[in-house]
Amino acid sequence: MAASLVSSSIPSKTSFSAVSSPFSFLSVSPSRDSLLSLHSRRRSIGVTAVACLPSTPKISTTPRTKLFVSGLSFRTTEDSLRNAFQTFGQLVEVNLVMDRIANRPRGFAFLRYATEEESKKAIDGMHGKFLDGRVIFVEVAKPRSELHQGSKQTPKQQR
Repeated sequence: MAASLVSSSIPSKTSFSAVSSPFSFLSVSPSRDSLLSLHSRRRSIGVTAVACLPSTPKISTTPRTKLFVSGLSFRTTEDSLRNAFQTFGQLVEVNLVMDRIANRPRGFAFLRYATEEESKKAIDGMHGKFLDGRVIFVEVAKPRSELHQGSKQTPKQQR
């Protein structure tokens, strides 16, 4: 089915001076005789259809083996983290984030297991448990790209 022209506007040269080819904005509505009207004027126009499709979220296919551990005591060491978490599987990496100025832990760490199953066991086994006198929170670490796109809340505020 063809469409009939409802309104059109041609932008002024000052507002679109960088545009090299002429163009206009058209509003159209369905009509049966608009095609006949167009051909009777003997004018040809080029039309580019634009589809606005909703985006689909990207599904991560990377294994979720890296964990974020928060709520750690300032007395926690890499050794105490390793001892607490090694019972759930093979720890590939332990990174206790340190305050460079105070030379003490900042209260969070990143752990990486060899497999996703081991990281799930660690979450189930340690989330909400005590370590060095403090309740700790364990979750899958989010990539930096997700942190910047999402809300500005910390993991504790999202609970």
